[in-house]
Amino acid sequence: MALVNCSAFTRRRMIGAFLVSAAMLVAPVVATPAQAAEDWPNGPVQFYVPASPGGGTDAVARILADALQKAQGAPFVVVNAPGGGGAVAAEQVRNADPNGQALLFFHTGLMTSYHTGAYPNDPLQEFTPVAVMSVGGTYALAVPADAPYSSVQDLVDAAKAEPEKISLGVQLRGSTHFMGGLLEKDSGAKFRFVEAGSDSDKLVQLQGKQIDAALVNASGTKQYVDTGALKVLGTIGGNAERDPIMPDVASVAEQGFSSAIFGFDFLVLGPKGMDPALVTAIHDAVTAAAGEAPVTEQLNTMGMPVMPLAEADMSKQLTDTDTRISETAVMLGLK
Repeated sequence: MALVNCSAFTRRRMIGAFLVSAAMLVAPVVATPAQAAEDWPNGPVQFYVPASPGGGTDAVARILADALQKAQGAPFVVVNAPGGGGAVAAEQVRNADPNGQALLFFHTGLMTSYHTGAYPNDPLQEFTPVAVMSVGGTYALAVPADAPYSSVQDLVDAAKAEPEKISLGVQLRGSTHFMGGLLEKDSGAKFRFVEAGSDSDKLVQLQGKQIDAALVNASGTKQYVDTGALKVLGTIGGNAERDPIMPDVASVAEQGFSSAIFGFDFLVLGPKGMDPALVTAIHDAVTAAAGEAPVTEQLNTMGMPVMPLAEADMSKQLTDTDTRISETAVMLGLK
């Protein structure tokens, strides 16, 4: 029988075992989907908002970010990135890692921007929907307090008398542009649509009389109405009802312009390719934050109550909204 060189054999086994152990030590640890969801948030979360500080969208984002920060124990940083009908902020998130650390907080105006060519990337294809919250608030058709109009009809008559002279501040190719287009369709008036930026920008321009009228979030407008700087001729929302925050102001639809109905949802979107378990974790966190008593009280006071949708219901809501926006864009000649 041949003799085995035990010392050489033992050395080979020891070296092999050492190399396997070393490989295990340096090999990257791949987190499972469950681990990724459990680890979120893994550091500060960037909450990108396509609006300047001070407007309605910014205010809601900050209220939710504060509640999420307290609940999750990590910083939620609101990053204001206005411009391009939401494109500037959207691109920051679209190009981010799909780890839930960069999220976009906006509304269905991003779909409007896409369907009118203001933003080239399809929000339903290039992002991951994380949360959808139906909004109960409205937009106000606001003018300076000393403007010679007391109703929507007064403004329409002036626009008919001198077509394209009355400047109406909107976000071009955004939701407010659609609202103004629907009013034109119903009334036969011709406004001069002006790119006026976010809500806070519009409010500044209205008070400075740089524009004749504007469509601005009603909740953000109310304080300027209360101080006597502005007045509201009518409101536009997802139905013909008056806004509870301005119960004495008839909706534009109530004043005879029935096509002027255009609601919107707040959206939380992440980069494309997010893990489903992570999406569920963030969706549940956002939903819980939106339902906290201090949050609902603040939003109700602002006149912007939100109703988060169940995760299973988000796809249909987004698809239905996308179809309606696309059809409206075609009708208004914006697509």
